[in-house]
Amino acid sequence: MAFAFKSDYGIPPILHWEAYMKIVGFNGAPGKTGAIATLLTESLRAAEEEIAVLGETPNTAVIHLVDVVKEFHDGSFTNIPSSLQSTFESMRTADGFVFATPVHWFNMSALMKCFIDWLTSLERQDTRELEGKVAGVLAHCEEDGGNQAVTSILSPLVHMGMLVPPYCGFFRNKNMALQSEAGWQMVDHRLVGQNVVRLVACVQFNKRGWKLI
Repeated sequence: MAFAFKSDYGIPPILHWEAYMKIVGFNGAPGKTGAIATLLTESLRAAEEEIAVLGETPNTAVIHLVDVVKEFHDGSFTNIPSSLQSTFESMRTADGFVFATPVHWFNMSALMKCFIDWLTSLERQDTRELEGKVAGVLAHCEEDGGNQAVTSILSPLVHMGMLVPPYCGFFRNKNMALQSEAGWQMVDHRLVGQNVVRLVACVQFNKRGWKLI
Protein backbone atom coordinates (compact mmCIF):
# COMPACT_ATOMS: atom_id res chain seq x y z
CA MET A 1 0.00 0.00 0.00
CA ALA A 2 1.44 3.37 -1.04
CA PHE A 3 0.26 6.85 -0.20
CA ALA A 4 0.88 10.01 -2.19
CA PHE A 5 -0.07 13.68 -1.98
CA LYS A 6 -1.14 15.23 -5.29
CA SER A 7 -2.15 18.82 -5.95
CA ASP A 8 -2.02 20.18 -9.49
CA TYR A 9 -5.20 22.24 -9.52
CA GLY A 10 -4.62 24.91 -6.88
CA ILE A 11 -6.69 23.03 -4.28
CA PRO A 12 -5.71 21.20 -1.09
CA PRO A 13 -3.75 18.00 -1.85
CA ILE A 14 -5.50 14.66 -2.05
CA LEU A 15 -4.39 11.82 0.19
CA HIS A 16 -4.61 8.91 -2.19
CA TRP A 17 -4.33 5.18 -1.91
CA GLU A 18 -2.68 4.13 -5.16
CA ALA A 19 -4.80 1.23 -6.36
CA TYR A 20 -6.26 -0.26 -9.50
CA MET A 21 -8.83 2.01 -11.16
CA LYS A 22 -11.14 1.25 -14.10
CA ILE A 23 -13.72 3.60 -15.66
CA VAL A 24 -16.27 2.37 -18.22
CA GLY A 25 -18.39 4.59 -20.45
CA PHE A 26 -21.72 3.61 -21.98
CA ASN A 27 -22.84 5.13 -25.28
CA GLY A 28 -26.64 5.11 -25.33
CA ALA A 29 -26.93 6.57 -28.82
CA PRO A 30 -27.94 4.36 -31.75
CA GLY A 31 -24.80 5.49 -33.61
CA LYS A 32 -21.16 5.03 -32.63
CA THR A 33 -20.14 8.48 -33.86
CA GLY A 34 -21.69 11.89 -33.40
CA ALA A 35 -22.37 14.20 -30.49
CA ILE A 36 -22.85 11.57 -27.76
CA ALA A 37 -19.85 9.49 -28.78
CA THR A 38 -17.71 12.64 -28.89
CA LEU A 39 -18.83 13.87 -25.46
CA LEU A 40 -18.25 10.43 -23.94
CA THR A 41 -14.83 10.00 -25.54
CA GLU A 42 -13.68 13.42 -24.35
CA SER A 43 -15.05 12.79 -20.85
CA LEU A 44 -13.16 9.50 -20.61
CA ARG A 45 -10.02 11.15 -21.95
CA ALA A 46 -10.28 13.66 -19.10
CA ALA A 47 -10.72 10.72 -16.72
CA GLU A 48 -7.54 9.13 -18.07
CA GLU A 49 -5.66 12.39 -17.52
CA GLU A 50 -6.95 12.58 -13.95
CA ILE A 51 -5.99 8.96 -13.27
CA ALA A 52 -2.48 9.71 -14.53
CA VAL A 53 -2.27 12.75 -12.23
CA LEU A 54 -3.07 10.41 -9.35
CA GLY A 55 -0.13 8.24 -10.34
CA GLU A 56 -2.04 5.31 -11.80
CA THR A 57 -2.18 3.70 -15.21
CA PRO A 58 -5.34 4.84 -17.06
CA ASN A 59 -7.82 2.06 -17.82
CA THR A 60 -10.97 3.19 -19.60
CA ALA A 61 -13.32 1.61 -22.12
CA VAL A 62 -16.39 2.56 -24.18
CA ILE A 63 -19.28 0.13 -24.56
CA HIS A 64 -21.76 0.93 -27.33
CA LEU A 65 -25.14 -0.22 -26.04
CA VAL A 66 -26.36 -0.82 -29.58
CA ASP A 67 -23.91 -3.76 -29.66
CA VAL A 68 -25.02 -5.40 -26.42
CA VAL A 69 -28.67 -4.51 -25.70
CA LYS A 70 -30.59 -6.97 -27.85
CA GLU A 71 -33.85 -7.54 -25.97
CA PHE A 72 -36.24 -5.85 -23.57
CA HIS A 73 -36.01 -6.53 -19.84
CA ASP A 74 -38.13 -9.55 -18.95
CA GLY A 75 -38.89 -8.58 -15.35
CA SER A 76 -36.42 -11.10 -13.94
CA PHE A 77 -34.13 -10.28 -11.02
CA THR A 78 -31.59 -12.93 -12.01
CA ASN A 79 -31.64 -13.39 -15.79
CA ILE A 80 -28.76 -11.88 -17.74
CA PRO A 81 -28.92 -12.14 -21.55
CA SER A 82 -25.86 -13.63 -23.20
CA SER A 83 -25.26 -10.37 -25.08
CA LEU A 84 -24.86 -8.51 -21.78
CA GLN A 85 -22.83 -11.02 -19.79
CA SER A 86 -19.38 -9.66 -20.74
CA THR A 87 -20.61 -6.10 -20.16
CA PHE A 88 -21.82 -6.97 -16.68
CA GLU A 89 -18.54 -8.72 -15.92
CA SER A 90 -16.73 -5.55 -16.93
CA MET A 91 -18.99 -3.57 -14.60
CA ARG A 92 -18.22 -5.88 -11.70
CA THR A 93 -14.50 -5.08 -11.99
CA ALA A 94 -14.97 -1.36 -12.70
CA ASP A 95 -14.77 1.44 -10.16
CA GLY A 96 -16.71 4.10 -12.03
CA PHE A 97 -19.00 4.71 -14.98
CA VAL A 98 -20.07 7.47 -17.34
CA PHE A 99 -23.55 7.01 -18.83
CA ALA A 100 -24.09 9.04 -22.02
CA THR A 101 -27.38 9.42 -23.86
CA PRO A 102 -29.13 11.49 -26.48
CA VAL A 103 -32.43 13.05 -25.43
CA HIS A 104 -35.44 11.33 -26.97
CA TRP A 105 -38.70 13.10 -26.11
CA PHE A 106 -37.45 14.66 -22.85
CA ASN A 107 -35.89 11.42 -21.63
CA MET A 108 -33.01 9.00 -22.13
CA SER A 109 -32.80 6.87 -25.27
CA ALA A 110 -34.67 3.57 -25.46
CA LEU A 111 -31.28 1.81 -25.52
CA MET A 112 -30.19 3.43 -22.26
CA LYS A 113 -33.54 2.77 -20.57
CA CYS A 114 -33.47 -0.90 -21.54
CA PHE A 115 -29.87 -1.20 -20.32
CA ILE A 116 -30.70 0.35 -16.94
CA ASP A 117 -33.67 -2.02 -16.63
CA TRP A 118 -31.30 -4.95 -17.10
CA LEU A 119 -29.06 -3.61 -14.32
CA THR A 120 -31.74 -4.93 -11.97
CA SER A 121 -29.90 -8.26 -12.17
CA LEU A 122 -26.83 -6.64 -10.54
CA GLU A 123 -28.83 -4.71 -7.96
CA ARG A 124 -30.76 -7.52 -6.31
CA GLN A 125 -30.59 -7.49 -2.54
CA ASP A 126 -28.43 -10.60 -2.07
CA THR A 127 -25.56 -9.21 -4.17
CA ARG A 128 -25.83 -5.41 -4.64
CA GLU A 129 -22.93 -5.51 -7.09
CA LEU A 130 -23.20 -1.83 -8.06
CA GLU A 131 -23.20 -0.47 -4.52
CA GLY A 132 -20.42 2.04 -3.88
CA LYS A 133 -19.44 2.39 -7.53
CA VAL A 134 -19.22 5.94 -8.89
CA ALA A 135 -21.30 7.25 -11.79
CA GLY A 136 -21.64 10.38 -13.88
CA VAL A 137 -24.16 11.17 -16.61
CA LEU A 138 -23.96 13.01 -19.94
CA ALA A 139 -26.90 14.01 -22.14
CA HIS A 140 -27.22 15.87 -25.43
CA CYS A 141 -30.43 17.45 -26.67
CA GLU A 142 -31.47 19.26 -29.84
CA GLU A 143 -33.96 21.61 -28.16
CA ASP A 144 -35.00 20.72 -24.60
CA GLY A 145 -35.19 17.92 -22.04
CA GLY A 146 -31.50 17.54 -21.21
CA ASN A 147 -31.89 18.01 -17.47
CA GLN A 148 -34.91 15.70 -17.38
CA ALA A 149 -32.96 12.97 -19.16
CA VAL A 150 -30.04 13.33 -16.75
CA THR A 151 -32.21 13.10 -13.64
CA SER A 152 -34.15 10.14 -15.05
CA ILE A 153 -30.85 8.25 -15.24
CA LEU A 154 -29.42 9.43 -11.94
CA SER A 155 -32.48 8.40 -9.94
CA PRO A 156 -32.21 4.61 -10.56
CA LEU A 157 -28.40 4.70 -10.32
CA VAL A 158 -28.58 6.26 -6.86
CA HIS A 159 -31.28 3.79 -5.83
CA MET A 160 -28.91 0.99 -6.87
CA GLY A 161 -26.34 2.33 -4.40
CA MET A 162 -24.08 4.20 -6.79
CA LEU A 163 -22.34 7.42 -5.79
CA VAL A 164 -22.55 10.64 -7.82
CA PRO A 165 -19.79 13.28 -7.51
CA PRO A 166 -20.43 17.03 -7.72
CA TYR A 167 -21.19 18.44 -11.17
CA CYS A 168 -21.65 15.01 -12.73
CA GLY A 169 -25.15 15.45 -14.15
CA PHE A 170 -24.16 17.17 -17.40
CA PHE A 171 -26.34 18.09 -20.35
CA ARG A 172 -25.63 20.03 -23.54
CA ASN A 173 -28.28 21.84 -25.54
CA LYS A 174 -27.12 21.87 -29.15
CA ASN A 175 -28.72 25.25 -29.86
CA MET A 176 -27.77 27.00 -26.62
CA ALA A 177 -24.40 25.55 -25.60
CA LEU A 178 -22.35 28.55 -26.76
CA GLN A 179 -24.61 30.89 -24.75
CA SER A 180 -24.30 28.93 -21.51
CA GLU A 181 -22.78 30.84 -18.58
CA ALA A 182 -18.98 30.87 -18.99
CA GLY A 183 -19.49 28.28 -21.74
CA TRP A 184 -19.98 25.47 -19.23
CA GLN A 185 -21.97 23.34 -21.67
CA MET A 186 -18.95 23.29 -23.97
CA VAL A 187 -16.45 22.04 -21.38
CA ASP A 188 -18.08 20.49 -18.31
CA HIS A 189 -18.41 17.03 -19.86
CA ARG A 190 -14.68 16.77 -19.13
CA LEU A 191 -15.40 17.67 -15.50
CA VAL A 192 -17.67 14.62 -15.28
CA GLY A 193 -14.80 12.30 -16.14
CA GLN A 194 -12.43 14.08 -13.78
CA ASN A 195 -14.78 14.10 -10.80
CA VAL A 196 -15.79 10.46 -11.26
CA VAL A 197 -12.11 9.59 -10.91
CA ARG A 198 -11.68 11.83 -7.85
CA LEU A 199 -14.58 10.24 -6.01
CA VAL A 200 -13.33 6.76 -6.94
CA ALA A 201 -10.00 7.71 -5.34
CA CYS A 202 -11.84 8.70 -2.15
CA VAL A 203 -13.77 5.42 -2.10
CA GLN A 204 -10.62 3.38 -2.67
CA PHE A 205 -8.91 5.13 0.22
CA ASN A 206 -11.77 4.58 2.67
CA LYS A 207 -13.26 1.13 2.06
CA ARG A 208 -15.70 1.04 4.97
CA GLY A 209 -18.78 -0.05 3.05
CA TRP A 210 -22.29 1.40 3.18
CA LYS A 211 -25.23 0.94 5.52
CA LEU A 212 -28.50 -0.35 4.08
CA ILE A 213 -30.61 0.47 7.13
